Amino acid sequence: MGTGQRKDPSQQRSQETVARILSATGQVLRTKGYTGCSTNAIAEAAGISKGSVYQYFANKDEIIEVLIDKIMEDATATFGANLEQAVAKGTFLKDAALQTQLLAVLDRYRDILGSLLNDAPHLTLSAHRSVRIEERCRDLLRTYVTLNPSAIGQGVDLDALLLVLTVSYREVSLEYLRRDLRDRRNELATVLYDMTMGGLAGGATRGV
Repeated sequence: MGTGQRKDPSQQRSQETVARILSATGQVLRTKGYTGCSTNAIAEAAGISKGSVYQYFANKDEIIEVLIDKIMEDATATFGANLEQAVAKGTFLKDAALQTQLLAVLDRYRDILGSLLNDAPHLTLSAHRSVRIEERCRDLLRTYVTLNPSAIGQGVDLDALLLVLTVSYREVSLEYLRRDLRDRRNELATVLYDMTMGGLAGGATRGV
């Protein structure tokens, strides 16, 4: 059962109702923002009664929590596919393409996540929500170093570097959404790439 849900939607009809509620919540957040989002607005957008909403969720925040998890699952699957494709093509860490793709994936959900980051800081995109993709990225970077030992400088602590990179990528992603930095996507992607490669080499990185 998803986070915050009162009733386990095990039946197909129940699953369809929950899907409608989540979709309607996304629509309301896009058009009205967090402050204009309510269970009444969600029910109206979903075409169901308010009572039907309360069968599954206690309030709008519980709905939004589940919606955020769904978004992160989708974002993880999308970016994970990009990672796998880069590995298969041999282009992993050849340039800033993956960093650009990461920010582009976030842009798909900007209207929802940006509103929540600015208007509902208590509903955070916490670390546990991005842990799967972060673990995959760390595994791939370890594999990259194993296959390309010359890519890492002498004396570089890979575990420490991975910790710094994980936190840095997460915080840049959040700030990218919070401040709407779409016009600087390529520059930010390049800096993230330079930071990654510079960290591996043990050298200095370029700034924006």
